[in-house]
Amino acid sequence: MNTRPITTLALSIALATGITAPNALASTGNTPITPVQQALHSETYNLGLSAYLWGSTLVRMEQISRQYTDVSKPQADTSYRAPLNEFGHARRLSTPADTDMPTANRDTLYSSAVLDVSQEPLVLEVPEVSDRYYVINMFDMWHNLFQYVGTRETGSLEKQFLIVPPGWEADGDIPRELNIIEAPTSKVWLWGRTQVLDDNDYANAHAVQDEYTLTPLSEYISGKPISTQPELSPRTGDANDPLRFYHELATYLSDNPLDERQKAMAGQFKKIGLTKDGFDSDSLSDAAKAELVRAIKDGQQIVMAQQANPANLEMKDGWVYTFALDAFGDDNSMRSLIAHPYLGGQGPKEAIYPMAATDANGQPLNGEQNYTMTFDGEPPVGAFWSVTVYDAKTKMLVDNPIKRYNINNLSDLEKNRDGSFTLHLSHQAPKDATMKDNWLPTPDGRFYVLTRLYIPGKEVLNMDWTVPGLQAQ
Repeated sequence: MNTRPITTLALSIALATGITAPNALASTGNTPITPVQQALHSETYNLGLSAYLWGSTLVRMEQISRQYTDVSKPQADTSYRAPLNEFGHARRLSTPADTDMPTANRDTLYSSAVLDVSQEPLVLEVPEVSDRYYVINMFDMWHNLFQYVGTRETGSLEKQFLIVPPGWEADGDIPRELNIIEAPTSKVWLWGRTQVLDDNDYANAHAVQDEYTLTPLSEYISGKPISTQPELSPRTGDANDPLRFYHELATYLSDNPLDERQKAMAGQFKKIGLTKDGFDSDSLSDAAKAELVRAIKDGQQIVMAQQANPANLEMKDGWVYTFALDAFGDDNSMRSLIAHPYLGGQGPKEAIYPMAATDANGQPLNGEQNYTMTFDGEPPVGAFWSVTVYDAKTKMLVDNPIKRYNINNLSDLEKNRDGSFTLHLSHQAPKDATMKDNWLPTPDGRFYVLTRLYIPGKEVLNMDWTVPGLQAQ
C-alpha cells in the first residue's frame, strides 16, 4: 500500500469520515502519520494477515512437496522421501535416536508419495491386505483430505484407483477396474500408514508397502514404461527476503485452480500487490512492506495458538480431543496448524488422537510424579489403540532402559478378571513386579501423552467412551 501524500480521493475519504486532523494533508517522512495513512496501514496489515492465514497451508504443502521429493542425499531407513510420482517407505519404526519427525507413532510404518497429475493421471494400486490395518490418505495442496484408501474406507481387497487432475476428461476408453478420483489440485500428497504387529513383523509389513504402486495411465494401458522423470520447480523467492511468503503464495496460486469462493478471497489481495500473476513488492512503500512482515509474524502466532483455542477442542479428564482434521471448512487458522506441526492428521472416522499434557486434575505432567491410567476394558476401536509418551521439550520419544516407547492392544498386559487393566507411567520402574508389564516409562522432566484410536467406535465419536485420565499417585 503506497503512502505518498494524500490524493484528492484520500482527502474526500477523510472529509466524509470526519478525519480532519490538522496534518491530514502532510506527506510522510518525518511528519506524524495522518489518521488516513494509519487506516491504510491497518488495511495493508489486515489483508496481509488474511493472506497468511488463508494461504500458509498452500505454501506449506508446496514446500513439503519439494522437501519430500528431494532425495539428493542418502536417506535413513525411517525416511519416506522419494522422487516425484513414486512411493517412499519408512522401513523401521522411530526410536528416540530418530529426530526427523516429532510425535512419531510406534504402530505403523509411514509411506509418502507426491504426485503431479497435471500432465497425466496416475494409477494407484493397492494389494489385498487382510492381516493388518492400513490406510493411504489423499491430500490436496490445501491439506484437504479428499479420499481415504484402506481398511475402513475401501476394504481389504486389491483395488486400482485413477487419480486425475481437476476438470479432467478421458481421451478414449478407461479400463473398467479403475476407480476414478478427481483431485481438487494438480498436485496430490499420498500419506500412508501400514501397521506393524511386532518387531518380528517388519518383512511382512514391507511386503505390503512394496505393493503400493503408482503408474502413469498411458503406461498402465500400454504396458510400455515411460522414460521421462518429472521434477518440481525449485521454491520461489529468496531465502533472505522477509516477504518471500507472498512471492511463494502468488506462484502456487497460479499452479492450483481456485473455486469461486477462493477466487473471491484471493481477489482482495490485489491491494497488497498479490495476484496469481505474482507478488509486486516493488509497488509497495517501505511502510506497507513493514506491515506485511508484521502480518506474517502475527499470523504464525495465531496459527500456533489454535492448539489452545477452546473453539477447536473438546476436553475431558486432562485429554484434549479434536474432531475436525479432515473438515476444516473456513477455519483457515486450524487448517494451517494441522498442515504445520500436525501434518497428515486424519479425520475422526479414521482415527482420533487425544493428547494430554496434564493429569486428570489439570496439573502438568512431570517425570518426578508417578501416574496411573485405569481402563475398564479394551477401548472400543475397529483397528487398534496405543498410548505413547513424548518429551515435552523435544517432542520426541523417550529413551528408557527397557526400550518401551508405547503400549498398545498387542502388548502383553496384566489384566484383571473383568478385563480391566491399569497402565503405570513413571520415570522409575515400579517396585511391584506385577506392574512391570504395564509400565510405560516417562522422562525425568515434563512430558505429554498421545492416545491413538484407529477406526474408533460410535462410543468414542460421541464421547460416550473417553480415555481415562492420568491419576497422580
